[in-house]
Amino acid sequence: MKDPQRDESIRRALEANGLDALVCRLPENVVLLAGYWPIIGRSAVVWPREGDPVLVAPEMEREPLDRATVTDIRTYDTWKLSDPSPDDSLRHILKDVALDLGLVGKRIGYEGSFEDISPTQKVLEPWQLGTAAQAMLRDIFGESLVDATNLLVGLRAIKTPLEIERIRVANEIAGFGLEAFRKSVASGVRECDVQAAVESAVVARGTGYKSTHHARAQAVVFSGAERLWRWGWGLGTTSDRLIRPGDLVMLELSTVADGYYSDLTRMIAVPPVAPQVQEAYDACLAANQAAIAAVRAGATGRDVDAAARAVLASRGYAAEFIHHTGHGVGFRYHEPIPFLHPSVEGQLAIGMVHTIEPGIYSQEFGGMRVEDNVLVAATGAEVLSDFTRALVVE
Repeated sequence: MKDPQRDESIRRALEANGLDALVCRLPENVVLLAGYWPIIGRSAVVWPREGDPVLVAPEMEREPLDRATVTDIRTYDTWKLSDPSPDDSLRHILKDVALDLGLVGKRIGYEGSFEDISPTQKVLEPWQLGTAAQAMLRDIFGESLVDATNLLVGLRAIKTPLEIERIRVANEIAGFGLEAFRKSVASGVRECDVQAAVESAVVARGTGYKSTHHARAQAVVFSGAERLWRWGWGLGTTSDRLIRPGDLVMLELSTVADGYYSDLTRMIAVPPVAPQVQEAYDACLAANQAAIAAVRAGATGRDVDAAARAVLASRGYAAEFIHHTGHGVGFRYHEPIPFLHPSVEGQLAIGMVHTIEPGIYSQEFGGMRVEDNVLVAATGAEVLSDFTRALVVE
C-alpha cells in the first residue's frame, strides 16, 4: 500500500536539502522509506527526487516484500551454492538502479552518522553500515555522498496516518504482553519466568494479529527495592531473582510489529502493599496523566516535562524524578525527536509519537515508572497504549 503523505514529505526534504536522492540500508530507514522491515539486512532503498523509488532485497524475502509501500521492487537470489554473495548481488542491482535513474555523480544522501540502530527481523545479528558498505555506495554513485542523518531523523519525527496505524497495532500487541505480565507475577516466581511469559505472549498472539507478519518483544523485569533502586531507571537486565511478598515489580517492554515499535512500562505490587508504595505510585500516575494533558501541538518538550515534574514536586518527590519525561518512538525503540526534558525548547507537532514516562526512584522502596505512548493529534494527546495501570492485580 502506497503512502502518499510519506512520499510527499521525502520529496520536499530532498528539494529543501539540495539532494538528488536518498540511499538507505539501515532497517529502520528502509521501514521509513519503503514500509518494509528487512530480514537479513542486505536490502536498500533508492529514493530519487524525480522518478519512482526502488527497493532492492533478497528474493527469499518475497512474502514480506509484498507489504512494502513502494512498487518498484528488484530482488536477487542468495544463500544457494550457485548464487553470488548477497553483497555482490546488491552491488550489481544498485549499479543498474543508479544508471536507470541517472544518479551517478549526483548529490546522494546516506546514513552517515547513525550509531544507535534498530535490528532487522534477525535480532541476534544486527547489521550496521560499515566502511565497506560506504565504499560500495561511493563506487556506485560517486564521491558526492552527503550525510543525511539529520534529514532522516527529521522525517521520522512526523508519522503519517498509515505509520500511526502501524504503531497503534504495535501498542495493541504490546497489550498481550502486559496482560501476561499481570497474570504471571506472583510470589515465588522468578523474574526471568515473567519475562518469558511476556515475550511469548507477544510472539504467539501478535504474529498474525491485524495482518502482522512478524512480532516480537524485549521484556525486562525488575523486582524488589534493591534492584529497582539500582536498575529500574537504567539499563539493567532481568535476573533469576524470586519475587517475594511485598515486592514491587516493574516491566519495561519494547514491542516491534513489522518494524514499528512501542515502548511501555507497567508496575505490579505483590501484597502486602506498603502505604508509602501506594502513595508514591498514585503520585507517579498523576504525573503521567498531567504530562499527557499538557501534550498539544506547539507545546515544548520543556512544557510537558514541567507538567509531570510539578505534580511530583507538589507531593514531595521532586528529587526522586531523575530522568526525562519522554522521547520519540515508532521507527525505533528510542527516537531523538521529540525529547521531553527541562532544557528542550523544541515544539511538538501533529503526527509526533512519543513516550510519557515519569518515575520515582527511592532507596526506601526501590523505584517505579508509568510509561505510555502518545500521539500528538489535532485535538491534543491521543494515548495509544491505554492498558490498565492498576498497581495491584485483583
